[in-house]
Amino acid sequence: MVSVSRSLLLTSLVLVACGDSQGSTAATATESTGEATGNSEASSGSEATSAPTTTEAPPTTASTTEAGEDVRPNWHQDIAPLVTASCQSCHASGGIAPFALMTYEEAKPWAGVMASDVAQGIMPPWHALETDECQPPLPYLHDPRLSDDQKDMFQQWADLGAPEGDPALAAPLPTPPSLDLANPTKSITMSTPLTVDKVGNSLDFFHCLSLDPGNDAPVYVDGIQVLAGNPKIVHHVLIYVDAGADSASWPGGVKQNCGGGAGIGNAQLIGGWVPGGMPMVAPTGVTTELPAGARLILNVHYHATGGGPEEDSATGLALRWSDTAAEWSTFFTLIGAPGVGESLNGPLMIPAGEAAHVEEYEYVVPDNIPAFADVRVWTVLNHMHKVGVDMRVWVENAGGETCLLHTPKWDFNWQRSYQYDAPITESFRVRGGDRVRLRCVYNNTMSNPGVVEMLAEAGLDAPVDVGLGEGTLDEMCLTGVGVAIKGGL
Repeated sequence: MVSVSRSLLLTSLVLVACGDSQGSTAATATESTGEATGNSEASSGSEATSAPTTTEAPPTTASTTEAGEDVRPNWHQDIAPLVTASCQSCHASGGIAPFALMTYEEAKPWAGVMASDVAQGIMPPWHALETDECQPPLPYLHDPRLSDDQKDMFQQWADLGAPEGDPALAAPLPTPPSLDLANPTKSITMSTPLTVDKVGNSLDFFHCLSLDPGNDAPVYVDGIQVLAGNPKIVHHVLIYVDAGADSASWPGGVKQNCGGGAGIGNAQLIGGWVPGGMPMVAPTGVTTELPAGARLILNVHYHATGGGPEEDSATGLALRWSDTAAEWSTFFTLIGAPGVGESLNGPLMIPAGEAAHVEEYEYVVPDNIPAFADVRVWTVLNHMHKVGVDMRVWVENAGGETCLLHTPKWDFNWQRSYQYDAPITESFRVRGGDRVRLRCVYNNTMSNPGVVEMLAEAGLDAPVDVGLGEGTLDEMCLTGVGVAIKGGL
């Protein structure tokens, strides 16, 4: 794993969409079954923008019980603190979410939808799950999932008709988690504005931006934040390192309609961002080298509002770096297709009409890693396109099997890296001879909403065979593993 070239991991993003570890975001208007048929969860293009006319339960006009006690749970004492902490980074006026949840009047019509989607795990959009096949070695940082009691509270609130409660008894509202990187060294933004508008039936567009961090000498990065220039239309962002600065030749620093990749063939995927995502700070004592002259590429998924053209002129990155390396150096190894490792099935090819096609890959960590070398895995990122529905990554060695990440309800629209919530010295240790395994499952039928969307974008009405590539009708089976090496090798 550490034989990868020292083209960097630029501190892989570990992001929480519209929430933190204390609560959940409210739901989209479209309710999902939660079945692993494709990337349908909170997918763009399916979100309503007008409120339901009623909640799921008949509304009640009473704010107190017959005994005079306040109805619980209610907005001011129970629900508002969760929504403030966990939802409003997305569900605010002008935000990427299709409706705001800043006030009781805004939240009440959505109470039933919120309760339903929270109960199903659709919101907050978090796809790293514990399953029968996967018990990760450590918890994940910024895991926003609700406890069962919190889910029940949303349901009880909806069942009661979403009572407001007494404002005089309102619980103190927490300070929402900061979405800004502390003490950034430099911020860089796109050099050419882009305008996004609905074209035919399509609301979704993928454009690549080439950014110049401007470092004339190597620097050592420990923090990064995506800056969404127009939150109404920036749906998600993938971040790549262009070590050779090949993208510098793009006119205006933009390559439009670049598909799901970097727009060039040799960039390294380093992380992903979704709205409400918190900035990533590498574990204490960990930095990565950003070579002089390298560029950063953002693959931006723009989702048009459908209400007319919208311009983005300010999407970019905030970076924090120093002139000296930390004790641990970090890199990102891409394993699978395209990446290092061997296919166990032959060339990636997903036949049309197959609902559970499996592709597997294996990468053997080189035996030439010195026995004394301390190599740790601290973050993992899965990547497929719209045919994918399930992906698992694990390590096999003499001690058995350790599952690093399982995303059994894969959603192309909510890609992120998952960082372990532990000091680097307690993260999973990799040794020579370890086998890193990947399994990707695809549903290439019309029962997969991702396939339906993919075909519509290509002007087709029936599934086709899908192979390896970066285009609309292509797929990948790729994991990015962030490794930290003490003192380097």
